[in-house]
Amino acid sequence: MLVYHPAFDIYNCVFRMLQLMTSMKQNEVELDRLRIWDFYLTFPNEARKISYPRDLSELKKIFKAKPDNPYEDLIDPKRIIERMKPYQMSALRSIASYGLIDSKSLSKNIVIRTDKEIPKELLEKFSAMTTEKSNIIKLITGFNELPLYGKMGLKFRTGLIEFKYDQR
Repeated sequence: MLVYHPAFDIYNCVFRMLQLMTSMKQNEVELDRLRIWDFYLTFPNEARKISYPRDLSELKKIFKAKPDNPYEDLIDPKRIIERMKPYQMSALRSIASYGLIDSKSLSKNIVIRTDKEIPKELLEKFSAMTTEKSNIIKLITGFNELPLYGKMGLKFRTGLIEFKYDQR
């Protein structure tokens, strides 16, 4: 049986990654941070499981409710984000091949946006998003100042990517 999901579609991932990069305030982001953001853009219902810092508690209220559809609740989010990784990396390599991000930095696990402009047709499609997706974008910009590494960092708070062995 064939089942489609946008999480495992490279073209959809390219779209999501570009959408995230246009909403970022900075031009540079860690690869793991971008992967986590992409996960929540793909599975917005999972945002209610994040351990929010006190100063972002108003964001927690937005994602408090359980999903209406019990099939939208993921059993093993860590496994899903690991399954998404090859698609995310292929999407980022594709974006780098178009010159929208720096390929040398990507090999060092940093995503740096270049000066090359994203086509206007795509930018128009980014603006037409659901309330749920715009709330995730708000969440992402709220977590922008949160460190990625350490006991109180984004990796720890989401529980999606292992943080114990990070060098930082």
